[in-house]
Amino acid sequence: MRTMTMNSTSCFKAGAVRPAMSRSSLVVEANKRVQKKQKVILLKDIEKLGTTGQLMNVPIGYWRNFLQPQGIAKVASERILEDLRKQKENALRAKLEEKAQSQAFANALSTIGKFALKKKAGDKDQLFGSVTKQEIVDAIYQQTGRSIADFELEMPDIKTLGTFECSVKLHPEVTGTFNVLIQREKNVQSKKK
Repeated sequence: MRTMTMNSTSCFKAGAVRPAMSRSSLVVEANKRVQKKQKVILLKDIEKLGTTGQLMNVPIGYWRNFLQPQGIAKVASERILEDLRKQKENALRAKLEEKAQSQAFANALSTIGKFALKKKAGDKDQLFGSVTKQEIVDAIYQQTGRSIADFELEMPDIKTLGTFECSVKLHPEVTGTFNVLIQREKNVQSKKK
């Protein structure tokens, strides 16, 4: 073991007493409350948080560490809130306009009433084959000039001559109904010499 020897220049002297320091208390005043939440507008849909364009209050750490670096949200400022309000108004106006156009087309379909198709049929009014959705969609396009998707069309199974009621879903709130008249196709035979 080593022993240390103290020389006379050392600050630690045997029997030396340090002077007492005055203790003062340190007072910390918080003039401003620390912000714990941040108002943000979501730019993408986030599961269990919200949808695009929604105004949310999120913890500041979640904003700083995840939402901001990923570009998923923006801080909600007055300008951004005003832009968001205008976008919502424009979207609502567009939806109402789309519904009005769908309602006008539904009225046109009911005004026309019947779309006629000619098919080959047997003696007992049985069709050779059946009427497909695409044939009805083509007939609607020829008479109205407007194309509809065949998955929007609801029709019964048509295998005989006659009149059948069909409907088309033009908008979530608008359904147009019309009739399809299936007629016998006339056989035109050419004379052979």
